Amino acid sequence: MILQKKVQMERMTWPEVKEAIRESAGIAIVPVGAVEEHGPHLPTGTDSIETYEIGLQAAKKAGVVITPPVWFGNSRSFMDFPGTITVNPDSLKMYVRDIVLSLVQHGFNRPIILDGHGGNYGIFDILVEDIMLEQQVKVLHVRCWELATMPKPGSVPPYDGHGGSSETSAMLYLCPDDVDVDKFTDSKPEIELTKYGSVFPSPSGLYSKGPAVYPLMMGEMVKDGHHGDPKFGSAERGKDLLEVKINALVELLEALKRGEVKFLNG
Repeated sequence: MILQKKVQMERMTWPEVKEAIRESAGIAIVPVGAVEEHGPHLPTGTDSIETYEIGLQAAKKAGVVITPPVWFGNSRSFMDFPGTITVNPDSLKMYVRDIVLSLVQHGFNRPIILDGHGGNYGIFDILVEDIMLEQQVKVLHVRCWELATMPKPGSVPPYDGHGGSSETSAMLYLCPDDVDVDKFTDSKPEIELTKYGSVFPSPSGLYSKGPAVYPLMMGEMVKDGHHGDPKFGSAERGKDLLEVKINALVELLEALKRGEVKFLNG
């Protein structure tokens, strides 16, 4: 049983991959993140690091395959901060399409895009629809940040979000040496819109921009490049946050392997 020993495709030989296709019931996870600023305290690879770890641990528990991560994503709105590397949306769409269709050609007929960056999700929603209509292949798009969550401590400000206490907690657990605790700052969005639009995140703490949306650069909202106060993060909370997301993904993967996700005429 190859998947009892390894699930990372890049560590397998081609005969092992062939065996893993059968053992995984054709499920392969393609983790996609981003390399972009996350405030003065977190590393630029935060989204990719966290997404890959969630996918890797879930793959081990569920007995499926995970591919090497796609590090770069659509981060155009963060380009006013050094260290951000962005990919044109059309290029990203075609790149991930080629990865997915390569998997499909070899027998991974249940590919999953594990998306760890909000700037990617509109692109991948279109991509999976394109593949379904053109190739008659169902590709699952999983938004990593929506898998599961935990209540935030009451002291956390409602505008906590990108680079805030939750992401800081995850990185304090995964990569504590890469978190600069001396650079923690409370970063509150400084823009105001009417009732038809809101800051992102909104004052209520919901990740909704309202019905009227301006395409803003991150530097037009916050001077330090993050939303929230990272001082409310902790490694313990990070461990718990990652665990609930991993377990939620495992539950989904196991349901797929058992054939519990079904479609009419499919």
